[in-house]
Amino acid sequence: MKIYFSFGTYLIFYPMMKDPKELKALLHLLDDPDEEVYETVSDKIIHYGKEVIPRLESLWEHTHDNQVQERIEDIIHKVNFNEVYAHFTMWNRAEKPGLLAGALLLANYRFPQIDEEAIRKTIKSVHQSCWLEINDYLTPLEKITIINSIFYNMYKFKGLELEENKPNHYFINEVIETRLGNNYSLGIIYQIICDMLDVPVYAIQLPKQYILAYYDTLYDFRNKTNEPIHKIQFYIDPNNGMIYTQNDVDVFINKYEIKTDANTFLPLSNKTILFKNLEALMQVYQLLQEDDKVEEIQKLMALYSDHLK
Repeated sequence: MKIYFSFGTYLIFYPMMKDPKELKALLHLLDDPDEEVYETVSDKIIHYGKEVIPRLESLWEHTHDNQVQERIEDIIHKVNFNEVYAHFTMWNRAEKPGLLAGALLLANYRFPQIDEEAIRKTIKSVHQSCWLEINDYLTPLEKITIINSIFYNMYKFKGLELEENKPNHYFINEVIETRLGNNYSLGIIYQIICDMLDVPVYAIQLPKQYILAYYDTLYDFRNKTNEPIHKIQFYIDPNNGMIYTQNDVDVFINKYEIKTDANTFLPLSNKTILFKNLEALMQVYQLLQEDDKVEEIQKLMALYSDHLK
């Protein structure tokens, strides 16, 4: 028999709880001083999946042994990481995975008990505020000016420079709660809202600069195939909403002698966006010398090697 758990739009199954007597015996061995015994016990408990977490949390509350508490915390973290890893795997395999679902997965890595509904409610509120002000008669620049005013002024979202980065600035639940993020996390939220508004804003990645671009769709009716031409009208800094022209970006490219090609100004896929977020988050953990988290983020990044497009 299998039991299913949902996360976003994805379902993952886990076996029903095994012999409770076996689990009880394993939990009694968590205080064993022999590290080899503990490792064997830990691996078996982790194999039970997330169904074992309530038992572990209850044990943590009723024990005064600091080592046992630390071991329980480590096991719970590993169980949660396996859960996130499985969901990331499924998200990557989807043909067109949703950006919000990906952002929630990333947050779930650090905060397993996030309130998804609260996050969706805030995003819906921002969208609704923008929708009431935007109409088809506005120019692209006028639309973005309205979105910026609501996003940065009404809802008080604020971007921090990468030098000020902390890990929490990458997780959408923390950004929604504190209104503080960086160009990666704010860029995701901004793009999600624009997508809900049918405003063609997408992320691109320049060296040393993660930025959003407003794309205009043009048609050359002399072309028999009538394939649309996607042209960038201007750029948006997700940290503060500042608008940049193509000339501004060209100056930046020339200043830092950045080599560009045909792919430089193409929109990033949602998979690539999440990969870039993981990559930047990993660098923060490296600076903090949190090697265990660096290793875990690298495992998540490795899932993308065959799926990035």
